[in-house]
Amino acid sequence: MSTVTVREPGPDRGVVFQRYSVFPHLSVRDNLILPVSFRDAPILGRLFGSALRKAEAEANATLERVGLAHVADAWPSQLSGGMQQRLAIAQALVRRPRVLLLDEPFGALDPGTRLSMHDFLLDLWRESGMTIFMVSHDLSEAFKLGTRVVVFDKPRWDPQDPSRYGATITHDFRLGDKKGETSNDPTHDSDRETAAAAIRDADAARPGGNPAAPPS
Repeated sequence: MSTVTVREPGPDRGVVFQRYSVFPHLSVRDNLILPVSFRDAPILGRLFGSALRKAEAEANATLERVGLAHVADAWPSQLSGGMQQRLAIAQALVRRPRVLLLDEPFGALDPGTRLSMHDFLLDLWRESGMTIFMVSHDLSEAFKLGTRVVVFDKPRWDPQDPSRYGATITHDFRLGDKKGETSNDPTHDSDRETAAAAIRDADAARPGGNPAAPPS
């Protein structure tokens, strides 16, 4: 990652939200063509001729990459939850961002689909090499997917500015690269328990602090 200060959204950053942020009135393929249309035809927002064919080819390649090529002509409502979330990730990838931002992207999925999406995300990261930043309240999920886990505590209290909002980074765990692991690798449980112990010890050492409950 570069050291350039970021002050506003840009095409080098893709975002995937907790709920499926796709366009329900567009087909799966057209959901991926739309961002390219806005980029290459900012006035009309539509592509024609060779430009459209190129965008369709790129969309088809991205759908193949995320395992959705067989439903390219379907509507989002016809897809399962996991497929819709893969479509949202594909939509974020079509502009080829350098950074992918995920806001609890698997929170609304059932447990089985969630596990398969974990493996999908790990495979995507290994293939693309992009930086992926994910917000999660699930410590187990964080240690399954992350190479670095940053823990935030309650909103900070600044005695010089009591009304100021924010949070405090209380723990920063740097993990292995996970290049050869799957989401159910047993080393994740060891990492998680080590981190949980460190969090409890740090909380207990604070003035008036109480040991945190172990994460599930």
